[in-house]
Amino acid sequence: MAKKRKNRSTHYEPTSPSTTSPSIAAPALAAITNPMGVSASLLPPLPTFSVSKFTLTDAPPSTTADASAPAAAADAAVTPTTSATPDPQVTPTDGAGEWQTVKRQKKAKKEKKRGDKNYPEFVISPQKLKRPVQTNDLQGLVLWLAADAPAPQWLLVRHKPEIRRTVVVMVPGLTPNMFDGSLALKVDAEGNWPVDEDQPPPGDEEDYFPTTLSREKLPPCLADMADMFTHMWPMRSVGDQKHNRLHSPLTSFLTSAVKTDAGPKSGSASKRIKISDVIMTLDELVENEYVLHTSQLVERRRLLNLEESDSDRAAMELRKTEGWVETDLSKPGNEKDKNEAGAVTEGRDIYSIDCEMCMVGESFELTRISIVNWDGDTIYDELVKPDKPITDYVTAYSGITEEMLAPVTTTLHDVQQHLLNLLNKDSILVGQSLNSDLNAIRYAHPFIIDTSCIYHHARGPPYKASLKYLSKKFLHREVQGSAAGHNSIEDALACLDLLKLKLERGHAFGTADEMREPIYKRLARAQAAGARKFALVDNAESTARFGAHATAALAAADDAAVVTQTAHCARGARDEGVPQMDFTFAHLRGLAAARGIELPGAAIDKVDIDAPFPDAPTDPAKPELVRAVAESVQRVKQIYEALPPCTALVVFSGIGDTRRWKRLGEMQRRFREEFKVRKWDQLSVQWTDTEEQAWRKEYNRARSGVGFMVVK
Repeated sequence: MAKKRKNRSTHYEPTSPSTTSPSIAAPALAAITNPMGVSASLLPPLPTFSVSKFTLTDAPPSTTADASAPAAAADAAVTPTTSATPDPQVTPTDGAGEWQTVKRQKKAKKEKKRGDKNYPEFVISPQKLKRPVQTNDLQGLVLWLAADAPAPQWLLVRHKPEIRRTVVVMVPGLTPNMFDGSLALKVDAEGNWPVDEDQPPPGDEEDYFPTTLSREKLPPCLADMADMFTHMWPMRSVGDQKHNRLHSPLTSFLTSAVKTDAGPKSGSASKRIKISDVIMTLDELVENEYVLHTSQLVERRRLLNLEESDSDRAAMELRKTEGWVETDLSKPGNEKDKNEAGAVTEGRDIYSIDCEMCMVGESFELTRISIVNWDGDTIYDELVKPDKPITDYVTAYSGITEEMLAPVTTTLHDVQQHLLNLLNKDSILVGQSLNSDLNAIRYAHPFIIDTSCIYHHARGPPYKASLKYLSKKFLHREVQGSAAGHNSIEDALACLDLLKLKLERGHAFGTADEMREPIYKRLARAQAAGARKFALVDNAESTARFGAHATAALAAADDAAVVTQTAHCARGARDEGVPQMDFTFAHLRGLAAARGIELPGAAIDKVDIDAPFPDAPTDPAKPELVRAVAESVQRVKQIYEALPPCTALVVFSGIGDTRRWKRLGEMQRRFREEFKVRKWDQLSVQWTDTEEQAWRKEYNRARSGVGFMVVK
C-alpha cells in the first residue's frame, strides 16, 4: 500500500476572509526566494499577487467549503486553508505517526447493454456439438462460469469474463411435443382442438441439434419463449439404459462427482467396521429382490403384524416345485473360539460366491460355481450341466463352451447338496448382485453381503456399479476383460477383496456420500469462487437436502414464491436480507404437477397385488393444460425480466414425459410379485417381450427433455 508523508507544519488561517494584505513587491519576494544573490537579470520575472492576512493557529485545516465566498475572490487570492473536500484516497492513521495510508479505489464496471462490443453470448457450434446435451453438461457449464471446472466442449461462449452471474431454472413438464406441434395447445381455424399426434419416442442419439424458435410458429401460451430465447435445445436426462432406469435430474444437477483416492489414508483404523455391519437387512433383501429364507418370511410377517395366508403357503409350495432349497439354521455353527468374536469377522465363516450361466430356452441356468473362503483359497469350483439342452452358451460372458461341458456329470442337485453341507447359521455369503447367482442355484440363505450395495454407483442409488468398474476403481485390478469370457474364481476373489477393503475403510468408503458432493460445496471450495454467493430456491424438502452449503437456501411454498425469491437473488434485496447472488438454482413445479409428471428417484411404494392396477395419468383438459403452460412460461419471463444485464439464464425441463415409462415399470413389478404366488392364467397383468420392448422405447421418451440458454 502506498504511503504519503503527512504535513506536520503549522496551519495558517486568515483573520478575516474579507480583508486582504497589501501587495508584496517582486524585489522583496526575490530576496526571499534567491538567498544566493544570483543576478536578477538571470531570473525570470515574478508576478505580483496578493494574499490575505493570517495568524498562527494550532487548529486543523478547514474541511468544509464556504459556500458564501465569491468565486472571483477564490480565483484571485491564494488562501492558506486546505481543499474544501479532502482527498478520498487518503485515510489518516489511528495514531500520531508520520504516515497515512492511501487506498486505491476500484473503478466501477460500466453497465453493458446488448449489442455493445464484447457483450457475452452463447453460440451454437456445429463443430463442438456431437451428441445430445445432458443434465451433467449443464452442470459443467455452471461450474465453469461460477468456479474452476473445464470449459464445455459442446458450446461456444463468447466473452465469458463479462458474464457476471448465472441463474438456472428447472421446469419439469416442458416436453418436445409442445414445440413441434404434435401436442395441440391452440384451437384450429374452426375453434376446435386438433387431435394430438402420438409421435414415436426419439432414438437415443437422434435430434440433438437445437431448433430455432419463432413466435409465429409457437402456440400463444409458448410465444413468449421466442422473445427470450433464440433456440430450443433437445436434452437427455441422465439414465441407465441397460437397466432402463432414470436418475433424478434434481440430484444429477445439484450434486457433482468427487475425485476419490483408493489408497491408504492416515487414521483409517478408527473407521474400521465389522462384518455384521454390512450384512443386508430384511428390507434391503426385499428391495434388491432376494428370495427370503423361511425364517425371514416369518420375521417379516411378525413385523407387519400379518398371519400366514393361503398365498404365502402357495408360494412355498411353488418353491419346492421349482427345486428351491435353503440353509438349515438348526445345524450347529462353526464352534469357533469365542475370542474370535472381537475380530473383524466376528467368528463367522465368510464365503465369496460367483456363478456363470448359459441360456436354456428363455432362461439362464447354472453352468459353473466357484466358492472362495476368507483366506482367498478356492474351496469349491465345479462345472454344472443343466437338465435341459443349452440353447446359447454366451461364451463371451460365461466363458463356457460346449466342449467344456461335454464330460461334466455334476448337476444342480449336487451343487445344492454341497451348499447344504457347507453352510450353517454362522455362514455369510458374499457376491456381486448375488440374488442372480442364488436364483440360478435355487438356494435361499439369510446372511448376505452384496458388493453392489455396499459400494455405490457414481450417481448414487438406485444405480448399481458393475464388478468390473468397482474392481478397477478401488482395487486397481482388471477383471472380466478376457475375450474368453468371465472367470468365476477371479470374480469371487474381487468381491472378497472389495469386502475386506470396505471393512478396513468404513461405512462411507465407496458410497455416494463420499463419491458425490453438493454442487454448492464444490462452488464454495473452488479457489476462483472467492467471496461469491450461491442460492437454492425450491420447496422445504429440497432446500433441506441440497442447500446445506449454499449461501442462502430459500424455501418457497409455490411457484409464485419461487419467482419472487429468484428475483431477490438476482438483484439483491436488502430489505429481505438477501444479498445479490452469483449463482441461483430455482425449481418451478407447477406444470409437472398439472400434467401428472413425476421426477424419477422418488420412493417406490410397496406392490399391492390385490388392488386394481391403475391407469397411467394423462394431461388435463386442453384449456386447463394451456393455462398451466402459459402460467409457467410467464413465471420464466418474470425471472428473465428481473435479471440484470450480463446474466446467464439456463432453463431446462430435466426430464421428458415419464408417465408411460413409469406405468410400465409398475406393471413389471406387479407381474413379478403376482408370478411368485399365482398361476399364469390368474395374473392381473402380463409381461411379455411386447411389454418389455414398449418399456424400453418409453424410456427414450421419458429422458427426452428441452433446454434454453441466453445471456440477458
